[in-house]
Amino acid sequence: MKKLKEFLSGVWEELKHVTWPRRELVVKATISVIVFSLTVGVYLWILDLTFTKIISFILSLRGSL
Repeated sequence: MKKLKEFLSGVWEELKHVTWPRRELVVKATISVIVFSLTVGVYLWILDLTFTKIISFILSLRGSL
Protein backbone atom coordinates (compact mmCIF):
# COMPACT_ATOMS: atom_id res chain seq x y z
CA MET A 1 0.00 0.00 0.00
CA LYS A 2 2.92 2.31 0.73
CA LYS A 3 4.30 1.87 -2.79
CA LEU A 4 0.91 2.78 -4.26
CA LYS A 5 0.81 5.99 -2.22
CA GLU A 6 4.34 6.87 -3.34
CA PHE A 7 3.45 6.18 -6.94
CA LEU A 8 0.29 8.31 -6.84
CA SER A 9 2.19 11.08 -5.07
CA GLY A 10 4.80 11.02 -7.83
CA VAL A 11 2.10 11.10 -10.49
CA TRP A 12 0.48 14.10 -8.81
CA GLU A 13 3.81 15.96 -8.68
CA GLU A 14 4.42 15.29 -12.38
CA LEU A 15 0.93 16.51 -13.28
CA LYS A 16 1.74 19.82 -11.62
CA HIS A 17 4.56 20.29 -14.15
CA VAL A 18 2.38 19.66 -17.20
CA THR A 19 1.60 22.64 -19.41
CA TRP A 20 -1.98 22.06 -20.52
CA PRO A 21 -3.11 23.49 -23.88
CA ARG A 22 -5.73 26.22 -24.04
CA ARG A 23 -9.29 25.17 -24.79
CA GLU A 24 -9.36 26.87 -28.20
CA LEU A 25 -6.26 24.91 -29.27
CA VAL A 26 -7.84 21.65 -28.17
CA VAL A 27 -11.04 22.46 -30.09
CA LYS A 28 -9.09 23.34 -33.26
CA ALA A 29 -6.97 20.21 -33.02
CA THR A 30 -10.04 18.03 -32.44
CA ILE A 31 -11.84 19.50 -35.45
CA SER A 32 -8.72 19.01 -37.57
CA VAL A 33 -8.48 15.35 -36.58
CA ILE A 34 -12.18 14.76 -37.32
CA VAL A 35 -11.98 16.45 -40.74
CA PHE A 36 -8.80 14.56 -41.63
CA SER A 37 -10.31 11.24 -40.52
CA LEU A 38 -13.47 11.82 -42.55
CA THR A 39 -11.43 12.81 -45.61
CA VAL A 40 -9.26 9.70 -45.42
CA GLY A 41 -12.34 7.55 -44.78
CA VAL A 42 -14.13 8.88 -47.87
CA TYR A 43 -10.97 8.48 -49.96
CA LEU A 44 -10.55 4.86 -48.87
CA TRP A 45 -14.25 4.19 -49.46
CA ILE A 46 -13.95 5.48 -53.04
CA LEU A 47 -10.83 3.36 -53.60
CA ASP A 48 -12.66 0.32 -52.24
CA LEU A 49 -15.61 0.88 -54.58
CA THR A 50 -13.28 1.39 -57.54
CA PHE A 51 -11.25 -1.75 -56.90
CA THR A 52 -14.42 -3.75 -56.28
CA LYS A 53 -15.79 -2.68 -59.67
CA ILE A 54 -12.48 -3.47 -61.40
CA ILE A 55 -12.21 -6.92 -59.83
CA SER A 56 -15.86 -7.68 -60.57
CA PHE A 57 -15.30 -6.67 -64.20
CA ILE A 58 -12.19 -8.87 -64.49
CA LEU A 59 -13.99 -11.82 -62.92
CA SER A 60 -16.97 -11.35 -65.22
CA LEU A 61 -14.62 -11.54 -68.24
CA ARG A 62 -13.19 -14.79 -66.95
CA GLY A 63 -16.65 -16.25 -66.55
CA SER A 64 -17.66 -15.44 -70.12
CA LEU A 65 -14.77 -17.38 -71.64
